[in-house]
Amino acid sequence: MNLEIRKPKIEDAESIIEHKIKVTKENPDTLATAIENQEPDLEDQINKIKNIGENDLKLVALDGDTVIGIINMFHDKRHKFRHIAQFGISVQHKYAGHGIGSKLIQEVVDFATENDNIEKLILTVFGNNDGAIKLYERFGFESEATLKDQVKLNNDSYTDLIYMSKWVK
Repeated sequence: MNLEIRKPKIEDAESIIEHKIKVTKENPDTLATAIENQEPDLEDQINKIKNIGENDLKLVALDGDTVIGIINMFHDKRHKFRHIAQFGISVQHKYAGHGIGSKLIQEVVDFATENDNIEKLILTVFGNNDGAIKLYERFGFESEATLKDQVKLNNDSYTDLIYMSKWVK
């Protein structure tokens, strides 16, 4: 594996879409994505790459030219919530267990810690995603709330939606 973590470039757009499709298929019961509702659009993805806010962070993990992981952190611009940033992460199964998720999360924690506008990081995770919960806990994230049976899975069973956070200031 030839791992590189960096900000996305326009030429990554197609590989980002392929990654999103792949992880959505690989994780039907532990990940919620917009791809479930509509086909990804190349122009839309290019616009997302071009329009990353100054207090937002988007990183891709690549193996060669192929996107194998993504982390997106968005700063909440609403007045009463402007101290908060929320992130989501995905890594393809084939690359799980190689520290890629940890490297991506560390980048977000470092960015938020150094950013004067961000005091708290938040995320949501499905209650059935034990590996992700343990990963977040290793970085000091704590559970703040659990919405019982908030997520209806493909087999018509339910799982909780857990809100986790970490103060960086």
